[in-house]
Amino acid sequence: MTNTEPTPAEKTTDLHLTLLGGFRREDVWQMRRRTIVITPVGGIDLDLTEAALPEGEATVIKVSLVGGVKLTVPEGVNVVVEGFNLIGRRPSDTGPVIPGAPTVRVLAYGIFGGVRLRRTS
Repeated sequence: MTNTEPTPAEKTTDLHLTLLGGFRREDVWQMRRRTIVITPVGGIDLDLTEAALPEGEATVIKVSLVGGVKLTVPEGVNVVVEGFNLIGRRPSDTGPVIPGAPTVRVLAYGIFGGVRLRRTS
């Protein structure tokens, strides 16, 4: 009998569902191609400075009523911010596009909460 379930290293999506509270990830970790966080109240705090990013593009999807996205990326990573928030700020400049560099696409949907981007050197 053959096991057709993918091993954790082959999975491409991280799904996090919480009623209250958000999602935080920092230090050394392997980012999946797609990270989805759904929570009525809470946001995302992702520090990618020590993370291993997938080749090409990774997408972060945040859906909440209240809560934003705090994203820290190292220099040399492209960032694209999309989505809809009724009240909240978004970065007006996500930096220069570097051909061939990994890209993190943030899709943030909610009522209250924006997207804050910080680059480290």
